[in-house]
Amino acid sequence: MSAHFAQAQTIQGQSPPAPPGLGPRAGTAAPGAPADGTPPNVETVATHNGWIVQCGDVPAQAGQAPVKTCGMTRSGNSDKDAKIGISLIVKRFKTQDGKVQTVMDAFAPIGVYLPTGVAMEIDGTALEGRMAFTRCLPRACDAFGEASDVTLKKFNKGKQITFYIYDRPGNGYPIKFPLSGFAEGLADLDKFVAK
Repeated sequence: MSAHFAQAQTIQGQSPPAPPGLGPRAGTAAPGAPADGTPPNVETVATHNGWIVQCGDVPAQAGQAPVKTCGMTRSGNSDKDAKIGISLIVKRFKTQDGKVQTVMDAFAPIGVYLPTGVAMEIDGTALEGRMAFTRCLPRACDAFGEASDVTLKKFNKGKQITFYIYDRPGNGYPIKFPLSGFAEGLADLDKFVAK
C-alpha cells in the first residue's frame, strides 16, 4: 500500500484502533539504496529454494577500499493480507575475537506496531525472544536480532519458519518461509566470512 500513517498510541491500556493498512511511502528510495538513486552493484552467488545468497561492495570510507559483504535474502507476504510482508537479510561475519556471528535484519512496512518487534516460530513452536525494531527508514522499519547456535540448529532442522509482524497488540500478520535451502545458503555465506 502507498499510504503512510502515524503509529497509534495505547490509551489507558486499551489496544489502539486498527490503522488503515501497512505499507511503504511512495516515491522514496529503497532501504540501503544510495541517495543518488544509483543501484548498488549486487551479484547473486547462489539460490537455494528461494533463499538467495548475494554479495556486493559496501561503499568505501574515506581513504579505504570498498569492502565486499554477502548476505542471504528472502522476501514474502502474509497469507492474511498479501499487501503486507517482510524482507529478511541473514549475514555472517567474524567478530574481533574470531567467533562467527549470525545476525538477521527484517525489513517490515511503515506502520508496524514497534513495541512488539518481530516474533518467530519454527514448525509451530515459538522461538525465545523477538527481533527488536531499531529504526524506521522512509519506506521500511528495520528489526534486528542475533541468531545463536541453538537457534541456527532449529533453522537447519526445521521445515518452516513463520515471522509475525503486528499493526497493534494482538493483531499479527504471519509471513511463512520454507526452511529447505536455508542450511545450504548459510554454508555459502561461510565461504565469504573470512574474505
